[in-house]
Amino acid sequence: MIDIKPKSVLEQPIYMLTKATPCPYLEGKVEKRIATDITHNVDIQDELALNGFRRVENWMYRPVCDNCSACKSYRVVIDKFELTKSLKRIHKKLSEVNFKIIENKATREHYDLFKKYQFQRHNGGSMADMDEDDFVSMIETSPIKTFLMEFRDKYNKLIGVILLDVNDTTLSAVYSFFEPNYKQIGLGNFMISQCLIYGKKNNFKYLYLGYYISQITSMAYKIRFKPGQILDNNEWVYL
Repeated sequence: MIDIKPKSVLEQPIYMLTKATPCPYLEGKVEKRIATDITHNVDIQDELALNGFRRVENWMYRPVCDNCSACKSYRVVIDKFELTKSLKRIHKKLSEVNFKIIENKATREHYDLFKKYQFQRHNGGSMADMDEDDFVSMIETSPIKTFLMEFRDKYNKLIGVILLDVNDTTLSAVYSFFEPNYKQIGLGNFMISQCLIYGKKNNFKYLYLGYYISQITSMAYKIRFKPGQILDNNEWVYL
């Protein structure tokens, strides 16, 4: 007789629904999320991403808000991506910026840049209150393959970081931050386009860029990277 060992409870995906909290994006709305700990279920991460989930440390979540579906997962089709004229101009301005992919280990240098970014770009937001321990946990706590894409200027000064999840065929930009003084010359767009160029050279299929809300102007940068798809009614469609 074949002895089939049943999966333990910890190996079974368990989904939880969060309490309603004020929406961080749309005034007067409340947010609910469905979430699961993938520590013992890393193989489902790609399927969850395909269904609109995002990762925070060892958790994957997606919004399931009552009477609102404004948040749309956005991904770029990597093999069809091409630099636009505006992106080419940005690349020319930042031609002396280099990047490398390193282990997801947080340093004081990373944290100092993160705090400067939060203070000047998102002061008052929930992440602005993160201390160094919180930051280290965000960077280093991951049950899947995760790296940092580090950007440095010609003097080797750190000016940008992308926390990047890497699967067999997809990339996911979990979070990024950069030197605020470079905003006017498009460093954020440069970082994402370099991520896409890297993905193209290494035959990745999609780059997930998180959620897109058409009413939020600060999210408009995402749709500059085309061809892009949003998850609408559980189907990926071109935007």
